[in-house]
Amino acid sequence: MVLLVVAVCLLGCGGREGASGDEATAGTAATPQRIVTLAPNLTELAFALGLGPRVVGVSDYVTWPPEATKRPRLGGLFDPSLETVVGLEPDLAILLPSQSEVATRLEHAGIDTLTVGIESVEDVARAARTIGGRCGAEAAGRELAERLHEELAPRPLGRSPRTGRPLRVLLSIDRAPGRTESLLVAGPGTYLDELLTRLGAENVFADAPVRYPQVGMEEILDRAPEVILELRAEPIAPDAGERLLDDWRRYPTLPAVQHDALTLIARSYTMVPGPRLPLLYNRLAQALRRSQEQGATEEAGPGIDQGSGNPPRRAPAAEPRAGAATASGPGEITP
Repeated sequence: MVLLVVAVCLLGCGGREGASGDEATAGTAATPQRIVTLAPNLTELAFALGLGPRVVGVSDYVTWPPEATKRPRLGGLFDPSLETVVGLEPDLAILLPSQSEVATRLEHAGIDTLTVGIESVEDVARAARTIGGRCGAEAAGRELAERLHEELAPRPLGRSPRTGRPLRVLLSIDRAPGRTESLLVAGPGTYLDELLTRLGAENVFADAPVRYPQVGMEEILDRAPEVILELRAEPIAPDAGERLLDDWRRYPTLPAVQHDALTLIARSYTMVPGPRLPLLYNRLAQALRRSQEQGATEEAGPGIDQGSGNPPRRAPAAEPRAGAATASGPGEITP
């Protein structure tokens, strides 16, 4: 449950509408030498930019890169320990727009802050340039932004072999096994929706009134997704993963169930919009490609992705290149 809250905050708590990676910096503009990052995606960006040796503290929920997990923990997204932060003597704190109250407290304590909004794919590239520019790593920021643009470029996979239209996809977020009501799904204006669009697919909740709506099963049945992707913020035990997919098989009228187009992607990068987005992009492409192949042959697969898709052409900075993928759970794609 805690990880779900963190994931939702990372996904949908970007602050005011239109917040971008070019937010104001409080205080002086001296190149910082002691940095604290107060959200997992900001930590990942800092390390991807080569700033790891200068990062002296991170939020509680950081899982990547491994060296970041060895840094002092500062607390949660909205309740970091001010005493711990001040004790580390940072000269810059990097935060999300939703952490404005935390930023105010830090500024009152004499700590400079940089607020970076991240929601869309472009926001991630912009944030790389912004953080790089503020921390004296302009070239690294430009390079990472260019790499993200290249690896996340649109590459439509083609239309549904059954309908001739774009594949209709449901993105379910951190659903607990057995829960089939009031499900959290990805809606419009999210990086998940944007990645689907770049692959030529259609989000069945692209017309939702909010970015991450909670929906009931009746509405899902009405929208008839051809592909269902279960996205989780951390790996899950194989039996729990199988239960997640079995939940959907209770609704045989769903096209995704009829063609067994059910995939679980449960990795630490799944819901962290940061430098590892190309890994998720490729995993989404693998799942959609498999659905197309099954639809073309009318042979339902087992809902387990064996990782036959291509890895990113170039891995994000500081991320090891993804090798041949294997299945570590039902429908789970792992690098």
